[in-house]
Amino acid sequence: MRNLIFIWTILVISFHTGSYAQQPSVRNPAGSQYCWPWTGGFDACQFGEIDLDEDNKMDLLVFDRRGNRLSAFLNRGEINEINFEFAPQLTGLFPELFEWAVFIDYDFDGLTDIFTYSPGWAGIRVFRNQGGSPPQFKLVVYPYLTSFQGGGYVNILATNADYPAIYDVDGDGDLDMLNFWALGTFIELHLNQSIEKYGHADSLDFVKSDFCWGRVAENEENNLLYLDSCLFDKPAIAAIDGNRHRGATMLMEDFDANGLPDLLLADVDYPGLTLLKNGGSVQTAVIVEQDTAFPSGDVPVHLFSMPVANFADVNNDGLHDLLVSPFDPNPEVSENSQSIWLYLREPVVGPASYRLETKSFLQEQSIDLGSGAYPVVVDLDQDGHTDLVCGNYGKYIRSWYTANTLHSEYKSGIHFFRTIFREGVRQLEIVNQDLAGLSSLGLLGLFPAFSDLNSDGFMDMLVGNELGTLFYVTQNEDHNWNLITTAFQDIDVGEWSTPQLFDVDEDGVTDLLIGSKNGKISYYKGRIFNGFIEFDFVTDFFGGVNVTDFSLSYDGFSVPCFFTDKQGQIRLVTGSEQGKLFLFDQISDNLTGNFREVNDWQLIIGTQHQQIDPGMRSAAGVGNLLDNEALQLIVGNFSGGLNLMNADLAVSPGQVEHLDSSLQLSPNPFQEKVEITWGADLPELLNLALIDFQGRVVEETTIRQGTLNLGHLVRGIYLMKVSSQGKYVTRKMIKI
Repeated sequence: MRNLIFIWTILVISFHTGSYAQQPSVRNPAGSQYCWPWTGGFDACQFGEIDLDEDNKMDLLVFDRRGNRLSAFLNRGEINEINFEFAPQLTGLFPELFEWAVFIDYDFDGLTDIFTYSPGWAGIRVFRNQGGSPPQFKLVVYPYLTSFQGGGYVNILATNADYPAIYDVDGDGDLDMLNFWALGTFIELHLNQSIEKYGHADSLDFVKSDFCWGRVAENEENNLLYLDSCLFDKPAIAAIDGNRHRGATMLMEDFDANGLPDLLLADVDYPGLTLLKNGGSVQTAVIVEQDTAFPSGDVPVHLFSMPVANFADVNNDGLHDLLVSPFDPNPEVSENSQSIWLYLREPVVGPASYRLETKSFLQEQSIDLGSGAYPVVVDLDQDGHTDLVCGNYGKYIRSWYTANTLHSEYKSGIHFFRTIFREGVRQLEIVNQDLAGLSSLGLLGLFPAFSDLNSDGFMDMLVGNELGTLFYVTQNEDHNWNLITTAFQDIDVGEWSTPQLFDVDEDGVTDLLIGSKNGKISYYKGRIFNGFIEFDFVTDFFGGVNVTDFSLSYDGFSVPCFFTDKQGQIRLVTGSEQGKLFLFDQISDNLTGNFREVNDWQLIIGTQHQQIDPGMRSAAGVGNLLDNEALQLIVGNFSGGLNLMNADLAVSPGQVEHLDSSLQLSPNPFQEKVEITWGADLPELLNLALIDFQGRVVEETTIRQGTLNLGHLVRGIYLMKVSSQGKYVTRKMIKI
């Protein structure tokens, strides 16, 4: 344990002196500073190793199926050291992944490739790593991977609830695949014929060679496994009521060091991993023993629901460590706050031995509120500095079964991040994880909104929740909170109310806007009566806004955030079930009309993205957390974390004049130098600003046509803004 403490101390120090330190920094309830506060959180993750910066060290990829979010961490550790650097600037270069991903080098060229779910096809897509820094990927298998079976090539079945095993099962030098039979019970083996047919491993040419690998069968009603059970009329199988495969995860490795591949297996709705030990031969696998308490030599995995295991050398000792996280597609039954278990492999000869190091790897160094994060930027303590307050869906408490059905309990609370100053540096500090003690009400999805509703000079709070109603909570001069009612003015928007208090009609009185599960926004006009603000219903379809994507879901989960931009114009950003953040203008003097959806994020927060999608059930808060003139966009998602997008661009929204679009950069991507040219009608001297992926201005200067030496920049994506006399043009640049 002494070594572990030392390693994590090194990790914290090394990150905050690195190039990607994020502002403002955040302190956890214990007073320690998070390494990576703004990662967006982690819930149900899969992991892979890949060299992202060509330093011959394997870096770490984290894929969270909650919102199909990919995170990258650069490995800065030495031998026996855990030291990672969060690198969000790299993930935008990867292909879009869905539901699950297996990161593995299938063609043995030393570069990590990607197998992932193919939505709509119940199959597998494959991306080949083309190399480079950062790596480039080519889609080589679409719409699905096939195997020769039954006289022709057929899709290898892979649902969103199945995680296949990809491994050289027969030891011939190419990668094979295990998956479950379509109707469940039996494991199929698909052997790769690449070596046999072509003499190399770079093809994916499979043939189904075994319908019952290992002579093992799974009970379709629970997680029981039967050995030596390959006959369809086997008594143990015949007793099973129906054949329906519900989902499983697999990981293959020679765990017992007998020269044969074993299988680590998990089943949907269950918390454990079972090790199936292979006692057959290279040609014919036979499972002879099952360890239902893996790893039985240490703390067994007990992680709701349906854990998936991946290998990665986390501490740089040359051994594959185990990372375990939930895989269940249902986000409402899984552990969420301690959902990444790290087992370090012991350096012993013989069977693999693992030791549990932590149940919250990466999570313990990041803002992670469990499931759901709903940020609000507000000066809650009214000290002149904006704070951050966050509601959530809930933190995992426990799970249980009723009639073979899994249920899980969560507790929702409101988190208060107060602005503090240490040695003149602005920071956020978590000072309350259950503001006003509202978790005692036992409801999910607590969502706060703030204003002085009773004219006593102190911020009051309206709180939305899963029922669609509002709680009214007042604050006194001692900053104590008092719950007045759980049915404020009998307002009810159906389910999952997400209120905001904002003077949208600009009459000097706060109004009430409420998002809900139906994807729309309700508008209640505020009026003062006997010193209190009361609200009158106006419409439940404000601005014609509906963020529901009916091709994906019947639910929208709108989360409105109205704000005023630098031009004094009211804007709206709203989260959604699908994850996309919607941006609207044309609101002032148009309260009875339809708002206009726009994509000019670069004018608000300094990003060129045409669409911001931080993950499912997104929510946004807009305000100033840095004591400058810029706006920050703080974005939450169902994984329980937050992304911070800084805006250091002093730009004005609205109609913008552009410079000559003939401005050219070459080469792009670049390594050291970039040649920049523009049309003859532009001035000889132009202003240049380089903005990184986090929205920070990393360099400002004046330039002439010619060569720019940018070798000092770290690798990543940048926005180049070139301007003159109020006009500007932007270009995306990639430093490799």
